[in-house]
Amino acid sequence: MKKISIAQIGYGYWGQRLYRYFKNDGNFFLKYVYAPSLKKHKGFTNDIDKIWNDKDIKAVVIATPIDTHYSLVKEALLYNKNVLCEKPLALKTKEVLELKKIAERKNLVLLTEFTYTFSKSLKKAKDIIEKGTIGKIESIEMSLKYTGRFLKYNVYWLLASHLLSILDIFAPLEKLKFKKIDFIKNKGRVETGIILFKNKNILGKMIVSLNYPEKEMKAIIYGKKGTLIYSSMTEPSLKFACYKRTEGVLTDKLITKEKSYSIDEKNNLKYAVEYFYKALQNRAESNIRRAILVTKVLENLNK
Repeated sequence: MKKISIAQIGYGYWGQRLYRYFKNDGNFFLKYVYAPSLKKHKGFTNDIDKIWNDKDIKAVVIATPIDTHYSLVKEALLYNKNVLCEKPLALKTKEVLELKKIAERKNLVLLTEFTYTFSKSLKKAKDIIEKGTIGKIESIEMSLKYTGRFLKYNVYWLLASHLLSILDIFAPLEKLKFKKIDFIKNKGRVETGIILFKNKNILGKMIVSLNYPEKEMKAIIYGKKGTLIYSSMTEPSLKFACYKRTEGVLTDKLITKEKSYSIDEKNNLKYAVEYFYKALQNRAESNIRRAILVTKVLENLNK
């Protein structure tokens, strides 16, 4: 089967990772990378019009600063290119809605690369919850923390966008109300903060930080019958325990059922690339609804 010719715009921290996966994927031929500072490298160019005007290029991967996403995605769509874009898709809800409209009008794939949503551990977690194993969800606690990558955007756009995309798997964002509390600010930008959320059944929180000297990515889902823990940076990546609420009794004596899973969490970008290919083959849906909601929540919180 003929490979799909694509181009990538941007070759920074995340762009380099995407580049490796697309280069190694047998379904794609990465023809160009737009990276002006590396124009002397084979396949790299500082002429973006070369990408727009090449009719062989069927899709574009956008891995650039957040505030450039909207304009680049729009231009790509107007040149009839399918698009995979880093998260978030744009900084304003009206911009995401405009991109959605253009993609639908031109019958193009528009996919946002919410990395963790392609996790096989989270897919398994969803199955466990839908089977009623831990009972009805009562609370969700989430965290994404490490040190650094201080950019011009606050921590909510950088990290909470990840957690919101995960939260949407288990509690649809449109049914939740949100409130933020800023903990640490530097040069007018929030580096550590909390987002509280709730609906009529669930209360929860997420903490995001660029000031944490270790690395942590965790989601804890509390149900009526038990608790499930997802952790992308430790083993096992997923575990749950069901228990009886017996007064005065601790830990092991309460557990009625437990199980853990060690599932690959190092290649979620690979799964995102594979999903993009399926979407281009009309075998997977766009996640534009999630992209709209994530931007809407963050835009409202940052007003």
